[in-house]
Amino acid sequence: MFLPAASAAQSSTPLRDYLTDKRAAIQALSAQDGVPTSIHTKVTAESRSGVRRLRIGAGGEFQYISDSGRDYAGYNLGAGSWDSFVGVLSSAIADEYLVQAAAANVPLDSLDVVFTSVPKRKSKDLSYPNNLSYVAYIDSPATDAQLQALKRAVHERSSAINLVTQPQQISRIDVEYTQTPAHRDPSLPPGLRDFITQEKRPAVLAKQKETETGSQPTAEPLVARAHVEPHTGLRQVFIGKDGYHLQLHDSAPGLLGYGLGPTAEEHLIGVTTTCPTHIFEVQAAARNVLLDSLEVTADAELSPRFGKNVPAPAHYRNIRYTARIESPASEQEILALRDAVEETCPLYNLLKDAQTLEGTIVHAAYAGTAL
Repeated sequence: MFLPAASAAQSSTPLRDYLTDKRAAIQALSAQDGVPTSIHTKVTAESRSGVRRLRIGAGGEFQYISDSGRDYAGYNLGAGSWDSFVGVLSSAIADEYLVQAAAANVPLDSLDVVFTSVPKRKSKDLSYPNNLSYVAYIDSPATDAQLQALKRAVHERSSAINLVTQPQQISRIDVEYTQTPAHRDPSLPPGLRDFITQEKRPAVLAKQKETETGSQPTAEPLVARAHVEPHTGLRQVFIGKDGYHLQLHDSAPGLLGYGLGPTAEEHLIGVTTTCPTHIFEVQAAARNVLLDSLEVTADAELSPRFGKNVPAPAHYRNIRYTARIESPASEQEILALRDAVEETCPLYNLLKDAQTLEGTIVHAAYAGTAL
């Protein structure tokens, strides 16, 4: 897709020009009736490799691969759920700074948000990203007081911050189950059950032994940086200390989006779908439950961000998960598997709990080349 010619125009202050256009778009939306946004994501465990393919949108318009490292039977083909979660939060907060700066007419010349999290073990079988914090690097002629007021507006109005700092009402994972033959046709190529038994199970048992003996290494901090492209407001997200994995987020169509990537709000629901998909694999491996296919979908509504009489912040509601499973196991075994996933899935439980999130502003351009 080609960007409009105006977006390529040379300017000494391209981000300020972008925010001027953004302000006009916000004013137009604020004069209309607010409409909730429906979000749909689907994750498929891919056959012999076990990688999780995330599709975002009713038609799967945007796709990401989520994978594990080799120590967990993955190939590092994509960022894991925890790393992606931190990356999407950095992008969502950067986007909120853009929106609130445009609404308050605060000029910005550059914006980068570095987000970090230190995972915390909640119980023997459950740990998840915790100690959430970010640093917003802002190059701007605004005063420190103006930027602090901007930060307060971001924390008051961000749907992403609301999602993680307020306990969410989340449904149980519905299961749609189809029983398959105990023995696969030997002429078929290796599939998901081969990945579960031959690769994932040994890796899971090795990690369980590390936990039991206390030899499991301390979890390293998660880190991601969202960089705002000044002409378009697109956010490039560099995940990990070396920025090895890259993601792209766009704004919603009414907020000058170009349809080049999902919104951060959509992708947040997406990463909370890749996580239970992976934990279904983990628990199936631990329990020696064979799986022939696995698909997890999530649906949610996001209340209007702008419009007449729209309360702040926009917030998620009706978050619902469905797992579609084909397996030779019994229905009772599959339901027990679902129960174990709900008890141990990191991001599923993170959203059910209330987290703390701290933010800091550095009144200068981001000077680093890596995280």
